[in-house]
Amino acid sequence: MTQGFVWFHNSSDKPSDSSTFYARLLGWTPSEGPGGMTMLAGDGGPFAGVAQKDGGAAGWIPFAQVDDVDAATTTALRLGATVLSPKTRGPAGEFSIVRDPGGAAVALWQKA
Repeated sequence: MTQGFVWFHNSSDKPSDSSTFYARLLGWTPSEGPGGMTMLAGDGGPFAGVAQKDGGAAGWIPFAQVDDVDAATTTALRLGATVLSPKTRGPAGEFSIVRDPGGAAVALWQKA
């Protein structure tokens, strides 16, 4: 079994505007992160990042922690998902992004 969502990523057409929006709306604290990403933090520390959209639609992608990203991706495919992004190395681990049979995207993330 995996943990719940452990990270959230916002792909934005206007990352600076998005970061400012969430800071003013919800009190999240923005700070500079790796690769031009803006980190968003709440009372418990950083939990999300906002970055320039790199193709595809703007929006949020939740990250679920898994023990093995390859195995989880294979299982997702067997259960009817489609792969939106193959395994990619990020700053804190590896992830793939799949679309569930209902159309929602989720990242399957394995800690480095």
